[in-house]
Amino acid sequence: MKKCRCGKQINRYATECSYCFKARMSAVYEEAAAIVATGKCPGCGSALRRNLSLSGWYQCEQFGTERFRKDSSKPECNFQIFVREVK
Repeated sequence: MKKCRCGKQINRYATECSYCFKARMSAVYEEAAAIVATGKCPGCGSALRRNLSLSGWYQCEQFGTERFRKDSSKPECNFQIFVREVK
């Protein structure tokens, strides 16, 4: 039987157990929340803006084509991130 990195047995199609998955995702969500809390894009330093089409979706203000960017003279940045929304 296949084992997770923590030693628990897992399904042969799984890559990790549910405990390790939850721990990894918790760390990912915390990192994303820390980035959004700064309000700055880690790639280019521009501000982040919220995309209202999906809950928790943030993009660099330099994302997209020239007409959608805040400053078309600066280069495009493709940074996007999702955070867990707390209700």
